[in-house]
Amino acid sequence: MKLRTFIWLSFLSFGLFVAVNLLSARLPSAIPEQALAGKQVWQTHNCISCHTLFGNGGYIGDDLTRITTKKKPSELIEYLVNPPVMRPNEYKHHPALPEEDAINLVQYFEFVNKIPTLGWPPKPQKTGGDS
Repeated sequence: MKLRTFIWLSFLSFGLFVAVNLLSARLPSAIPEQALAGKQVWQTHNCISCHTLFGNGGYIGDDLTRITTKKKPSELIEYLVNPPVMRPNEYKHHPALPEEDAINLVQYFEFVNKIPTLGWPPKPQKTGGDS
């Protein structure tokens, strides 16, 4: 009987420990309104057909999961509002966005950047031919 009580208390203690840790975990809060508007821009312009977030999407463009750690918000907004001229090819060129949409999209990227990704995207590795 004592062993059964000990096992029961062990499971109960473990369950309580897990519950407390899950409740105290620092997860991103609900998506802010401006970031939600940026997510809508992302979806409306079908950005995922060329770009990836968290490894999902197209591979024509860059993975934008951590873009706000590489570029300043002002640089991103400028690029989105006044994209560079690109050579015509089989892919649709990058569209110019209204400034409000660009600001919202960058806010969405800022929100995405705060989500724990366990090291995604991976860092490029040198191939055997590089010295």
